[in-house]
This record gives sequence, structure tokens and C-alpha cells, in this order.
Amino acid sequence: MVTKTSPAGRDGLQAPSDQYLGYKLLIELMAHQFAFPVQWIDTQKQLLSVDKKVQRIVEIGPAKVLTSMAKKTADKLVGATDQAQANVREFLFIGNNDDARNINFEYDGIPPPIEITSTLGDTTSSTSSSSGAPTPAESTAGGDTPAVTAAAPAAAPVPVPVAVPVAVASQEPVADVDVDPTDVILALVAQKLRRSIDKVPATDSIRTLSAGQSVLQNEIIGDLAAEFGELPSGSEELSIADLGGRLAASGFSGKPGKASKKLLERMFSLKMPAGFGRAEAEAHMQARWGLGPNRVTTVLCLAITMEPPTRLESADKVHEFLAAAVAKYSAHAGIPLPERSASASGGGSSGASSSSPQVDAAAVEALKKDQAAYLRKQFQVLAKHLNIDELPEVAAAHLSNQELIDLRERLAGLQTELDDEFLLGIRGVFDGKKQRRYASWWNWAREDLLRLLHASENRPDDGSPTTFSPSLISPDRLNTLVNRWNSTIEVILRRYATTSTGLAKRIATDLLAHRENLVEKGAWPTSPVYRYSQPAMRPRSSVDDAGTLHYVQEPRSQTDYVSVVASHQPPHVHLRSRVKGVWEFDAELSAVYLTALSTGLSTGLTFAGKTALVTGAGPGSIGSHLVQGLLAGGARVIVTTNRTPSSAAPFFAQMYKETGAPGSELIVLPFNAASLQDCQDLVTYIYDKSKGLGADLDLVIPFAAVPENGRELDQIDARSELAHRAMLVNLLRLLGSIKQAKEKLGVPGRPAAVVLPLSPNHGDFGGDGLYSESKLGLETLFNRFQSESWSRYLSVVGAVIGWTRGTGLMNGNDVVAQGVEDLGVLTFTAQEMALNILALLAPKVLRLANQSPLYADISGGLLGFENLKERISAIRTAINSQRSINKAVAEERARHLPSTAPSPNLQPETSTPKPRSNIRQDMPALLPHPQMTRNLPNLRGMIDLHRTVVVVGFSELGPWGSSRTRWQMESQSTFTQDGFTEMAWIMGLIKHGNGAALGPNNKPYFGWVDVKTNKPIHDADIAARYGEHILSNTGIRTIQPSDGLATVNYSAPNKEVLQEVVLDDDLPPFSAPESVAKSFQLRHGAKCTIRPSDPSSPDAPWTVTLAKGATFHIPKTVPFRQTVAAQLPAGWDPATYGIPPDVVAQVDPITLYALCCVSEAIFSAGITDISELYSHIHVAELGNYIGSGAGGLQALQSMYRNRYVEGPPVQSDILQETFLNSIAAWTNMLLLGAAGPIKTPVGACATAVESLDTACEAIRTGSVKAAFVGGVDDFGEEASFEFDSMKATANAADERAKGYLPREASRPTSSSRAGFVEAAGCGVQLVMTAALALEMGLPIRAIVAYTQMSADGISRSLPAPGHGVLTAARELPTPSSSPEQNLLSLSNRRTLLSQTLSSLPPSSPTTAQQTADAKYLLSTNLRTLLPSISPLRAALAAWGLTPDDLAVASFHGTSTKANDINESRLINDQMIHLSRTPGNPLLVVAQKHLTGHPKGAAAAWQLNGIMQMFATSLVPGNRNADDVDSALREFEHLVYPSAPIAGVDIKACMLTSFGFGQKGGVVLAVSPRLLAAALSSAEWSGYIERVAARRRKVDRAYQLAMMENRVFVAKDQSPWVAQGREDHGAFLDPKPFRAGCM
Repeated sequence: MVTKTSPAGRDGLQAPSDQYLGYKLLIELMAHQFAFPVQWIDTQKQLLSVDKKVQRIVEIGPAKVLTSMAKKTADKLVGATDQAQANVREFLFIGNNDDARNINFEYDGIPPPIEITSTLGDTTSSTSSSSGAPTPAESTAGGDTPAVTAAAPAAAPVPVPVAVPVAVASQEPVADVDVDPTDVILALVAQKLRRSIDKVPATDSIRTLSAGQSVLQNEIIGDLAAEFGELPSGSEELSIADLGGRLAASGFSGKPGKASKKLLERMFSLKMPAGFGRAEAEAHMQARWGLGPNRVTTVLCLAITMEPPTRLESADKVHEFLAAAVAKYSAHAGIPLPERSASASGGGSSGASSSSPQVDAAAVEALKKDQAAYLRKQFQVLAKHLNIDELPEVAAAHLSNQELIDLRERLAGLQTELDDEFLLGIRGVFDGKKQRRYASWWNWAREDLLRLLHASENRPDDGSPTTFSPSLISPDRLNTLVNRWNSTIEVILRRYATTSTGLAKRIATDLLAHRENLVEKGAWPTSPVYRYSQPAMRPRSSVDDAGTLHYVQEPRSQTDYVSVVASHQPPHVHLRSRVKGVWEFDAELSAVYLTALSTGLSTGLTFAGKTALVTGAGPGSIGSHLVQGLLAGGARVIVTTNRTPSSAAPFFAQMYKETGAPGSELIVLPFNAASLQDCQDLVTYIYDKSKGLGADLDLVIPFAAVPENGRELDQIDARSELAHRAMLVNLLRLLGSIKQAKEKLGVPGRPAAVVLPLSPNHGDFGGDGLYSESKLGLETLFNRFQSESWSRYLSVVGAVIGWTRGTGLMNGNDVVAQGVEDLGVLTFTAQEMALNILALLAPKVLRLANQSPLYADISGGLLGFENLKERISAIRTAINSQRSINKAVAEERARHLPSTAPSPNLQPETSTPKPRSNIRQDMPALLPHPQMTRNLPNLRGMIDLHRTVVVVGFSELGPWGSSRTRWQMESQSTFTQDGFTEMAWIMGLIKHGNGAALGPNNKPYFGWVDVKTNKPIHDADIAARYGEHILSNTGIRTIQPSDGLATVNYSAPNKEVLQEVVLDDDLPPFSAPESVAKSFQLRHGAKCTIRPSDPSSPDAPWTVTLAKGATFHIPKTVPFRQTVAAQLPAGWDPATYGIPPDVVAQVDPITLYALCCVSEAIFSAGITDISELYSHIHVAELGNYIGSGAGGLQALQSMYRNRYVEGPPVQSDILQETFLNSIAAWTNMLLLGAAGPIKTPVGACATAVESLDTACEAIRTGSVKAAFVGGVDDFGEEASFEFDSMKATANAADERAKGYLPREASRPTSSSRAGFVEAAGCGVQLVMTAALALEMGLPIRAIVAYTQMSADGISRSLPAPGHGVLTAARELPTPSSSPEQNLLSLSNRRTLLSQTLSSLPPSSPTTAQQTADAKYLLSTNLRTLLPSISPLRAALAAWGLTPDDLAVASFHGTSTKANDINESRLINDQMIHLSRTPGNPLLVVAQKHLTGHPKGAAAAWQLNGIMQMFATSLVPGNRNADDVDSALREFEHLVYPSAPIAGVDIKACMLTSFGFGQKGGVVLAVSPRLLAAALSSAEWSGYIERVAARRRKVDRAYQLAMMENRVFVAKDQSPWVAQGREDHGAFLDPKPFRAGCM
């Protein structure tokens, strides 16, 4: 930096110094430039003239402009002269760091002198300075070194600059290093654990550090996934150092990720003073310690573990905080980080004389910032005054108009040349995240076998010689079963062969015999094989007498396929070899191929250990059958699809379920064969070991094709070009990418066999665009194999594919296939053609291909067939002619019919009336006693019915509407007509006319009416009219604000939060009422000034000024990932049920849910008026145990949020709606009017089990005789955000990126599951004693045999792992002859009961109670006698059952990684401990795949599903379990069905539910058939009659209630009040109220 200097030296008598001259020259030049026009050309000539030896030209300014021009001028003017004279000229720019060092004469390796300027005021100094002796400054400072003389006071001597050469080592900058992912992991983990970073050992794993807190572990893993992307498998088990090393090896970007950025943003926004951001912190650390950008990033990551508790007040405090962070980093990194000197930190130019004034760079930046802020304020004031936009739009400033014009012209040219279809067709779709994987063959084997056995269990054995009939077990199904045979399958079969009856026993026996037979013959496969078992099929076309064309496929007379293809010479399928450039039939090669073909029909072809890539495998295609064959043979198959993952997945998932063999795997990837980028990305992903599959291809079958029908030579268009690109150009590129990948991998000895899809159509058909050219172009690979360098990596098999019937390309020609065969050409089914190709992949054939390309003619004689098009046209003409003739003859014959024959025109028109909907209560079917009790133990006289708990009514309100409609969707995947009608009513789409005058004639109309148009709609038309709307607005779906009460004013993608802001300047004054102004001052104190705007007017507003430093909160919107939930059906309205507006306005939505469900449950129980119940029990004997996990979320939001922000008006009594017991209270006040206990269980997600457990205990102890139980919870913004913060819920954004639709988001037990999906709703049951239910004739839907709530012992995880439910199976093994085992025998207990009852006095008043106690002791309370047996075993034994009689396990099944494995292990361990017979697996039901997780209502919905299973003998499947987690394979007592299994004999089910706060629940439900076994035939018959009468009445009452919108009817008074009795009288009267109502 040059400053003003003195013209003379020390005494003013010397000649001017060089520094002074330079200073004057600069001033003069600048003055001249300002005063006169720029004459830079002349100036350059003067500076660069030969007689002037100017060696250095320095430019001072904002950019390097003049020196660049001067350098070019110098090269022209004096370049040659300078080169001859060895003159070196420097053109330097002060803004360049290297140039700046040269300007200041800074050179590496020379320590700068430290110069000290002092002012000496003593006489000695004065004398010395006037003596003229040379000073150290003169002897050390060169003439080119600028010096600055400090100004002295007037009376003082002239100050003398003294330069003291002190040897000081220059501080070198700290070498920058890459950010280590281990450090980032440590910082994130330490922050989450709230520990210092030195307290987190890098040798520990995340699981260890989480100390058993599963939520904490999930949060950490979730944060790391957000930070780094995809994590290595089992990251929670790896040490932090190991995990960091793996992430570094996988390509860590070295930049902070989402998680650390979020934490840094939070720290700087909430803890730093105004104006101090991340940029200021980075600049400070770079200046003070010389840290590079990467080390600064690491320090900041560590700083988040030291976040200050409160906002720091000043920059000095921040500097102290950063110093502590740097010190922590220094200790962590093991390197010293001393502070830099003033010169090193940017305070001045290193090497310059210290007499130059030193300017702190930070101070300069602060000054610039203040200046910019001041100018900004000026601009804002002027902009406001001039009424102009402060921030105008800037349109494409970086592009000139000409560039935009050129770009548009290029785009227009591309569009004209290629057109939209081509441009759209080449877009890439590949995305590895959207893959779908299928590998759970072991579960599908169990499921398929159990489905077969359950379907046959109740069918009688007809005694036929074999059960292997196509109608029962097809050959393909048998082959698949053999392929999947394992020890578990054999155990299941042996159990059924031993214990089952009917046809199931026979099937199991025959399958075991079949295996033994194959083993004896040595034909049992040692590895998975593809075995073709279909007969050879031929086409047959016929025209009937009416002229109708029929086409079928039927077995050929020669059913052996190999015999058919070999019956011709040469064979219809054979291999050729090249002779003198011509491919000719080769008998030797063909023999090898035909042998492989025969193997495919006999012992089978194996592809175990092979990895195959197949493109073009859509439904019905050859490729799809190839994939099936490869999977059956045990291959790992990568198949591509150009459809969306969700639309393609069901087809491929089902394919794997049917054919997947041990060791096989199916991977489906999106792919566009016409996209170059996709071709490259696909191969990269396949071979990438860190972020891809890490596979090496053995087989490549590129069968993707684009049809081009109808395009002749003059019609070649963009589609033809696109097809040519996909089928030829990009196929070659794909193979080239595979070659490169194999070359990089270093595996030249493992070539991938490529099956080229060639065609016999070389333009013979015509009208197919560039199809022939594409196929002919592939044949060049036969020559390239020898002439190019890829033969070590790829082998070639060319397959000339013949006429294949039923495929997309040929199905229009199937009707002429018979005529083609008559010409001597063999046509094939898609399965037969797949067999032809799979035989080409046999090891011996591939060995031939590795030596030289193979040419396989599998055209069936079509290759080279002449005049084919003409022949086909003639065949088609003959068929059409025959149709015309037969049709004409039929019409003529009809005209000559006898006149007595009825004329078609005279026949009376008959039409089937449209069916009406009939929404009923779905009461269980009650059969006669012998049928009801078939295969059940005789329990007559053994059960105390007064202490047996049964469910008589149930209901739910959830994302699929009611329990009826949810069951339809769960069991059938769609709604029936009744279901669509009910859903349309629930969603407010229809209402009932109820005799209203409609239509032009104003006639009374009784039927459904469209709500919007007020026009009638028939029941049968509802599905067609509203079906699509209903299905898209129910279930799990994207959150819409209008979808329900819980999502009002809730924009799911965005969440509003408040951000604390500190004013860095005074806020402009604003007006407020006096009270508000004083409130502001009360909050902000001295930083708030208030004054009346008009002191003379008491009502005038006050002026408020907030000063600098005041803090306040500004609303902001942050992205929110949870945009998917299982909400109530869109349009649900409590008014539809009849709930009045005043109640709706008063209560929280969950109270409305409960009111609707209780009303529905009453109808479900066959009761039309709850007052009827009080005719049988006292009003104090009805309990209410409906609970909630979280309570009224909207009421809480109103009380906390709305009240805090003074937003929407909040009712004054909102507090009462936040109490969880308010739900039951409103239910009782408006509906029940009972005086029994209200107990409100709060069991989080297990609330409904806790509710049921509480009620059962009360009923068995006699506290109540009936109770309403269940749970209710809502979906809300706040809870959803917190669940997401815990990483418990599925990330909707990630799911969408993976290609999953909202309805696929909940995937319990699936290998791809990623968390639960929240739901809202309510579930309610009405439970009571069996005696009361029988007396009233109520439908008994289930027996609640056992309930239990359990804690989990010592733990650090609040979400219950559920280990406590193991106690339901607690027992010790007992010998079969022990007393315990004797009492478990029903016959022994009957004997004991008989002995006990016979000893009772017959006329004693206590005899009845003693009898009941004896029955209770020997049934429901059996554990009192046998404490050593488990509660589950005792509860089953009470009904004559054993653990083997459990058929279904209804899982909590939340779709989280931990729960589904943990729950499976618990149930499996229970079954092992209870000695459940192996080979009798439980069928697992995971209802939440459909409903999501409603928290408090979860177990209530599960119990409803169990009762529906009892009624239908159908076990629904988990349709989202497309690939069951391999970690569940070890649990052999469990099977996870993906589709419904019918015909299951369900005697008992168990239900598990787990909630936060160590809430583990178990419910054992027994079929109501067992209650029939406890009754006599006469008792049962009487009960059936009472239920039938009630059924007829309640169905009509409920339908009328729907029509009139009166499902809910609030009671104004108790029933006894209408008869003149007061409440206190009824409450004090111990007798039930007798009103005789029903």
C-alpha cells in the first residue's frame, strides 16, 4: 500500500527518494487520466520506447485490463529488441496474489525483517539523530523499500524509523486435508448423544453407543443416511471408524450433507449474534489460525457438539467459542494450531516495512459491510419514495439475445429433424433407487403349499389313484414344489400326512411318496432346474355355421415337444455352421442342441450361479417366459422394464412367487432401450460394487423391441428411427458397455453369452419399418467376433426366432397359424420358444459359443420361406370367405324357418332388474348344532358363562371407511356393490331421497341421489359413477387439506415454524393499541420504546419502536417429508351420521370418531336402542373403557399453538377437550347414559389391548357385565413431525424417489420396508358376559379367552421391544403323567367337575355360586390350579384346545425394520416354548399394510379383522409383502401370506400389540363355534331363533338410519326419566330398568 511520503530524506537536503518519485508519478498519472481523454496507446508507446528502460508496469484497479493490453503491445513494439538484449519486463496486477508478492518484493525463503518505529524524546536520541551518522534503517532498508514516517508532535524531535533485523521463523499455513467422514459421523453421533466428541469412541458401534435405545439408534442411522445417502448394510453394527472408512471408499463428496448443514444452520441462526453467520466464522478461522476450507468445515462439524445454551451476545463471544472449537479440533486431530501473527493473518503485506501502516483485513471487511448496509438503506428509502420495485426481475442476464436466438434455432432444428416422438422416446428413465428385488422363494414355497393343503383340508378323499391332476396340482406347480423342497416343506407335509384328514392328508402323503420315488430313481435334482412339462400345442382355427371364427390351442397328436421339432429334416430347430460364408445345417452341432432340448424336458436345465440380464419381458412375451425359466433354474435375473415400477411390480412379483427357486433372485429395473444414457447407467449399476449390484453378467438376452407395424418405405418416421435405435444401435452400445465393464473388472475368461434376437423376416412381410434392418444389422456381430477385440468378454448366439403365437407382435396373426402349419412351417407357443432359447444356454452349447458364434435356426422352417406374404394373404382370404358363406347361409336358413317358429322380433323382451344394495350387519352364520360343533371338543357344562367374555358388536372408522368396507378391501382388494354404496354415503357423494319430489314430474323418489346434481342414481350404477373417485380418495394416500377434520389448513409438504430473529437495526415505528404496546414493552424491556401518538386523546393508538438487539419470532415454512398418511375417506362428515353442529363445534374430532363408532357398534350387536341393555343389567354394570394414545390433537393445537399466536379464535373451555377421558365422557353423556365405570387407558399404540384387558378383568370380577372397549387417535401435523424426527415413519420423499406409490408405503415384513405410515380413526367393541349375550340373543362374534399387558424390564428404549409378552408362554416342561398334564385333559377335568358338583348340597342357596366357581376354576381360571403352566396354554385348554389349534397370528406389524423381526422372533419363541408341533406354521396377518398405523385404534382394528376371519374362514394376505425379509426365514413356525388363503379352519387366533412406554399386549381370541360346543342342542336352537329375529330388525333399522342420516341419535334424557323416575332413584335401585324395549 503506497502512502504519502516526504520529498527529501532524513535532513531534507538529499535528492528525492525513489519511493517519493514513484508516489508523485502515480499521482500525476491518475490526475492526468481524470483530466484528459484516455490516451493509453500513446502512453504505452512512451513507457515501452527503446530509450526508456521500464521493467515493471503495475496495474492498480478492479480488474487486470491495462497490463494485458500493455503486454500485447510490448510483444509487438519491443518484443524482438527485448529478446536480443535480454530485457525482462513485468506486467503485474495488484489484485493477483502472486503479483502482489512480487510488487512487495516478497520472496520464498527470506524471513522479513521486523521493523520497529519508535519516538525517542530524550537528549541522547536527539543528539544521535542529528549527528548525521547512518542509522540502521539506512543500512538495512534498500532504496526500493517504501518507508513511512510517523507524524510527531510539534515540540518533539522528528521520529526516526528504526529497522531491527530480527530472525523470526515465518508461520507456514496449516496444510489442508479432506474432510474425513469419520469426523462427521462422530460429530453427528456426539450431538445426538449430547456428549463431547472426545467421549464418543470411534471404536464403538452405533448400536453400542445407543445403549439399547432403538429410537435413538433409528434417529442416528436416519441422520447418517440423510448425510451420506445410502449406507452400508448393517451400519449400526460397524464401528464408527470402520463405517467412516467404508463411506470414504465409496466416494464421499467431502462436503457437509443434509444433516450437518441443518445443524449448522440451526446453530448460526439461533445461537450467534445478529450479522454473524457461517461465512464470518469461516473467515475468522482462516485468518486467525490459517485453516484451509476443509479443516474449517471439520471444525464447524465438531462445533455443533458444543452448541452454546443461549444466543451469544457479541462477536467477541463467538471468537471465544470458535477458539474453544479449534482447540477441541486440535486435540482431536493431534496437531498444534497456534494463532497466526498479525502479518500472517492478513494484517499487512508480509515482507513490507513495518513503518507502513498495517490494516486488519477483518476490519476492512467490516467497514465494507457497514458501507454496503448503509448504501442499501439509502437505496431502500429512495426506492420506496419513487415507488419502484426494489428487486426487479433479471431475465437471463448471462445470455445475450443472439445466444438465445441461436439456442432456439438449434432446438427447432432438432425438433424438425427428429420430431417429438423421437425426442420423448430417447429420454432416460433408469434409476437404481427404483429397483424392485424378489428373493423370498422360501416363504412363497410355504405359502403355496399351505394354500393347497388348506383348500383341500375339508374336501373328502375320492379315492382316485393319484392326486396329481392338473385341476389340483399342475405339472408346473409340482415342478416348482420339487425345486423348492427343503426341510421345512417336508416337516409340513409329514405333519399333514399324520394329523390331517380328507384330501389334504392324501395330497401330503402322495407328495412325500413322489419325492421318495424320485430319490430312489436318482432323478431328484441336486440343484434348481427348469423343467418344461407342457405338451406340444398346435393352433386350430374354425368357422362355425353362424360364421363366427374360433381360435384355440390344443395338444398335438405327438405331445412330446422334442419329437415334434425333430420329426422334420433338417429339424425345425437346429444349429448351423458357416461354410464359405454361408450358414448351413450342422448335424453335429444340432445333436448337441437337441440333447440340451431333451434335457429341458426330462431332468431339467439348471442356471444356478448364473447372472442374466433380460430386456423386453412384458406380459405374454417370450422374454417373460425366459425369465421364468431362468428363475426356476436358480439364476439371478436382472430384468428391465420401461413401465413405472409400481405398474410393473405386480406382474414380476407374481412371476417370482410362482417360479422362484432356491438361490434365484429377480431384480427389476426401469430402463429405456432407446436411451444411450440408460444403456451406460444400467451396466454401470450392475457392475458397481459400492452403489450398485456388484454383479458380473453371464447371460445377456436383449429382447426389447418397438413395434413398427404399417410403415412401408415411404412411411419411415421417427418411430421407425426410434425402434432402430433401441433394437440395433443401443443394443450394440449396451454390449460395448458390458465389454468395458468386464475388461475393467479383469475377467476375460468369463464371457457373457449374448442371445441375439434375429428374425427370418428380411423384408418378406413388408410394412414393418426398419424392423428387418435392425435384425439384419445384428448379424454383423458374427464377423465382428473375429475382427474386433471383445471376443474374450462376449460370446454370441444368434437365434432366428420363428412364428410365435400369442405374443404382442404376432397375436393378430394367430388365426392364420393353422394355415401356415399346413404349408410345412412349425409355429410355436411363447413357452415353447422360450424352451428353444433356454436350451441354447445349456453348458455344452455355450462352450461351443465361446469358441465361435452360433447360428441357431429356431424358425420352424420360416427362414427362407418364399412368397410368405402372398401365402398368408391367401389363407386369410380363405378364412374370411368361409365366414361370409356360413353367415349368409345362416341368414338364409333363418328366413325360411317354419311360420310356427317364434320370431325373434315377436319374443317378449326380458331384462334382468338391476340389483339393489343391501348393507347389513354381517352377523356370523349360525348353523345347526351338529354342524356348528363338528370336530370340536364337547364343552357342555364345563364353562362358567357368567365369567366368559365375548364380543357381540364391533365397528371402526378408518381410511377405508367402516369395518365392513375395510374387510372387503382386505380380503378381496376391491369393494362389492354394497361396499361402493356405503363408501359413497360415507364420503358424502350420495344421499337418500326418502320420498322427496324429484324429476320433471315431481314424483316422490325413494332411492339414492347424487349430492351435487340432486339427481337419482341407481345402486348398481354407483360403482361406475364414483368408483374411481372412491378408490383414489381412501386408504393410504397423499395428504390433502380437504380430506378430513385433522388436516384442515395443513399443507403437508410444508411445515410452519417460528424462527427467532435479532434486530441489527431499529425497527421503524408502528402503531398499536395501548394495551398491546405495553405488552410489547413488558416483553422487550429497554429495547422497546412506547409513547402515545396523541397524548390529548386517550383512545389514540400508541407508537412502538423496537430497538436494535430486540428478538422476536418470524414464521417460516420448512419442507416436510411426510406427505402420505392413511386418512379418513375424503368428504367424511360427522353430520352424515347425524351428529348435530353444536357437538361438532364443541368437541375434538376424535370424540366425533368415537361417537360414530359406538353408534355403529350398538347396531352391530343387534341393538337398536342402548336402553334395551338396561332391561338386563343395572345402569352401573355398563363400563366404558375407550382410550387414546395421544388424545385430541386439534384441541391441544388450539390450546397451545392457536392461543400462543392469538390466531384462530379458541373456545374458552378448550382445556376439557384435551383430557383423554373426555372422549368416553361425551360418549356416555350423549349415547349411553350409564353410571358404570369410565376408565381411560393410555397405552400408546397398544391402547386398545389395554382397554380390552381392563374390561375383561372387570367382567370376570363382576364389576361390570358389559363394556365398550377400543381406542381412538388422530393424525396431526405436530405428531407426524415428531414421528418423522424419530425416524419411525416412512419417509414419503424417499419412498417417492424409490418409485413407490402412497398405497405401497406400508410394507410390513417386506425386505424394503422403511417405517410405518400414520393413520387416523377409531375402533370399538361391545363386550359382555356370554350369559348376557345368550339371554339377549346378541350375535357372539368371538370369545376373549385371554388378555395380557406386559412391561419389558430394564431398558433404555421407550418404544417397547415387546419382550415382556414372552411371559404369556411362561412354563416349565412337565412329564405327560404329571398332575398338570392330567388337568389339561378335558375329560379329566370333566370327571373332577362331576365329582365336585356331586358333593354339593342340592338345596343350598350357595350351590349355584359354588357350581359356577367350580366351572370357572376348571376352565377360565385354570392357572389357579396349575400355576406352572403358561397363561396361553391354560386359556386354550379351558376350551379344549392346545397351542396347535392356533391358526392365525395378527401382528402389530408396523413395517419398521426392528419391529417386524422382533415380533416374529417373540411369537416364534413362544411357539417353540409351548411345544407347538413343527410343520404347523401360524399364518401371519399384517393389517397395517392396508390401513397404516392408527396408534390407539390399532389392536381394535386387528380384533375386528380376527372376528371377520372367524366368520369367513379366510385369512387375508399382506399384498405389499412383495419380498419377505430373509431375516424372517429362521422362524419356521410362521408363514407370511401375500394373498388370501381360503378354507382355513380357525379355532383360535392370537393378537399382539406394542406401544411406547413398555406397553406390550397379547389377546387370545377363540372362535364362537366353541361356545356352541358348551351348549346343548336345545339351548343353541333357542339362541339361533333369538339372533335371527334380532338380525331382521336391526338390518332394517340400520338401513333406515343411513337413509335418514340418524346413525347417531343423541339422547336427551335417561329412559327411566320418561317414566317419572329421577336418576338418583334409578341409581339407587339395584334392579335393572325394565322397559321391555328391543
